Amino acid sequence: MINLEELVLKAQCSDKRSLETLTNYFKPYIIKQAHLTYVNGYEMEDLIQIGYVSLLKAIKMYKPINKNFNYYALASIKRNFYYLIRQQARHNGEYSMEFETGEGLTLGDSIEDKFNLEEDYLKEETHQKLKESLKLLNKEEKELISWIYLQNKSLKEYAEIKGITYNQGRYKLQRVLKKLRKEFK
Repeated sequence: MINLEELVLKAQCSDKRSLETLTNYFKPYIIKQAHLTYVNGYEMEDLIQIGYVSLLKAIKMYKPINKNFNYYALASIKRNFYYLIRQQARHNGEYSMEFETGEGLTLGDSIEDKFNLEEDYLKEETHQKLKESLKLLNKEEKELISWIYLQNKSLKEYAEIKGITYNQGRYKLQRVLKKLRKEFK
């Protein structure tokens, strides 16, 4: 079993073997944290090196009265990655939608807006009215509407299956549509 506190004290006194043992011990954690971190402009190797630098700082700053170097080192490494992310976030530019991107265009011009509150409201209202109107139809009428408009089948096929003429089917469809229109007014 590795005694981390003992290794840290030796590493603080320039014992290279202890320092190497500590870096090997924390290597998997540093690599894992580097893979969990994204900072624009930093390569994976850069992040791993930052993790090692964090470990070296933790070794240098550790005081034996803490008596838990493992926790101290893990927290220091993680904290330094968070600090790097925060620093990078502060330096990222914040732009308004009026920021000019060139050729007289703004950021707002490049965003395609497909949202239309009024249109969406009207569609939803129409949809609700249609649902309510369909509830007023009898089973045969609902079947006809479903056949033509939901299943996209022909009126001719419907008439053949029901054993009626095409004109009778057309008359039924017109009657159902008239009933629905009346509900929409």
